[in-house]
Amino acid sequence: MIFLLRHGETELNVQGRLQGLSQANLTEAGRSFAQDTARVISREVGEGDCVVFTSPLTRALETTEIISAELSGLKKTVVDDRISEIDFGRWDGLTYDEIDAGWPGARDAGMPGEWYFKAPGGEAFDACRVRLARFLEDVTNDLREHKIIVSHGLAGRVLRGIHADLPKPDTMSLPVPSKAFFILHIDGGIKEVVVE
Repeated sequence: MIFLLRHGETELNVQGRLQGLSQANLTEAGRSFAQDTARVISREVGEGDCVVFTSPLTRALETTEIISAELSGLKKTVVDDRISEIDFGRWDGLTYDEIDAGWPGARDAGMPGEWYFKAPGGEAFDACRVRLARFLEDVTNDLREHKIIVSHGLAGRVLRGIHADLPKPDTMSLPVPSKAFFILHIDGGIKEVVVE
């Protein structure tokens, strides 16, 4: 099985700031979510062999540490830059209000969610999709072990779109729940698992 999850809540999430490549620590709620998620995934994989792939950003590494502590069959943890969050360029660390004040109308242009990829000095959708597709191809080449991917909100949305072979508008319409993770099935199906 392949499990795809977003890191737990951070202080920047609480402040309503775009995190992008910024470093941010988990809040107590973020650590609690990671622990609850770890217990659910641990039950799913049982004694099976697992490999955890994580973004190198602090919030993902903290989440990975909590998840990994619960896995009895953990073989290794792999830090992979390709599953980092998108680069928001000059918008990194800003709130929506700050973006609207500095770049009026920028968030209103294009299809829903497209504005994230229009940040000055930031990453374009196609570049993001290519790096994430290469990662997913590498991960799905060998499914003898359970794969756990600890990534981010937008990167996870694009990963799910790639997995399900969705066009860009459908990909950008996918929800990014804060209290759930996803199981990616071999046939392209995706199951959302709500963490209580």
